[in-house]
Amino acid sequence: MKIALFTETFLPQINGVVRTLEKIVRFLEDNGHEVLVLTIGDGESVYSNSQVIRVPGIPFSLYKELYLVKPEDKWFSKLIENEITQVPISILQSLIPCKHSIVETALEHFKPDLLHLATPVSLGAIGFYYKDKLKLPCLATFHTDLAAYAPMYQIPYIEEIINGATKTTYSRAHRILAPSPSSKNQLEKIGLKNVGVFGRGVDHQNFSPNKANREVLREYGLDPSKTTLLYVGRLAEEKSIPEIIDVFNDLSQKYELQLLLVGDGPIRSKLEQELDTTDGNYAFAGIKKGAELASLYASCDIFVFPSRTETFGQVVLEAMASGLPVVGYDSPGVCDLIIDNQSGYLVKDFQNFKFAVEDLIKHPERRKTFGQKSHELAQARSWSKILGDLVEEYNSLIGSKSLSFD
Repeated sequence: MKIALFTETFLPQINGVVRTLEKIVRFLEDNGHEVLVLTIGDGESVYSNSQVIRVPGIPFSLYKELYLVKPEDKWFSKLIENEITQVPISILQSLIPCKHSIVETALEHFKPDLLHLATPVSLGAIGFYYKDKLKLPCLATFHTDLAAYAPMYQIPYIEEIINGATKTTYSRAHRILAPSPSSKNQLEKIGLKNVGVFGRGVDHQNFSPNKANREVLREYGLDPSKTTLLYVGRLAEEKSIPEIIDVFNDLSQKYELQLLLVGDGPIRSKLEQELDTTDGNYAFAGIKKGAELASLYASCDIFVFPSRTETFGQVVLEAMASGLPVVGYDSPGVCDLIIDNQSGYLVKDFQNFKFAVEDLIKHPERRKTFGQKSHELAQARSWSKILGDLVEEYNSLIGSKSLSFD
């Protein structure tokens, strides 16, 4: 089959969405299917064996790492470049399906059997236009809960507006897949139907307790004998990373403790400034992949994850596969992975987040028991099974005789 994959974010950006899409593309290729990737912004024109079509983009004023499609109409383009009018214009852009010459040429040449739209926003609206024009089955996957970011911007009614836009946008797809049962429930609460679950897997050969090598911590100026807290992920506002620093700053006064932050993002310099005021040892490792990342996971002691905006939490699953206990919030995505008081702690507020971390620092045997349970739970999640189920979703839509087109 031939799949046209529309995504608002792709390489060279690195985040959980991109990592999932990389898995999808490679799995489809390995199983004899063809993929065309359509995305926004600059980058390589080929990924693996698949062509990547890139349309010009404009950074979104509220979140510079998110790009909006630059409209082909010059007047409309000027409006969306203006920060004052960008938010309302971008919402309209995501709600009104429209054509695009670059996308149209690519689709006419590729002749897809199905459109897969990943977290559709402005590029998604273009995808929905061609769903109807070409009468193609369309599946949309929910990766990013934009409404969860709303409180950061303090714009009146922005959460309600985003939820309304999400409902309007996703209802155009023939099938919607959420990454976890809790995020599926979120989508159903705002009125969406025909929602299923496309979960996430983990590479068990790469992420494993067997990859532990405490000496690797010396490469970052850390002491292999100290209890090490680990965070992996983007260094961005919505991840609530300053809470980790507050916990670390407090507990490092009482325990031999150190902190390792793996990843990069827009608030790294701010975090470095905050950590400069602490007495404990800490290190920023930057972005790591493959065997190097696996070794860092397995060589630390406690995975701390204060984000409340996840739809799944891929790094949580990787930490679990590596045999780490996890402390996280009882929020969508993360709550589907951790079993409270068995593989880690699910907490409701910051004070209990700190108590949970301290409990695992004080009780190394409990850390070990929780880590073993984490590893056991992660073993049930394999990419081959999950991606095979996604292909079955594709086949079901392609073979359906009852699809409607606007």
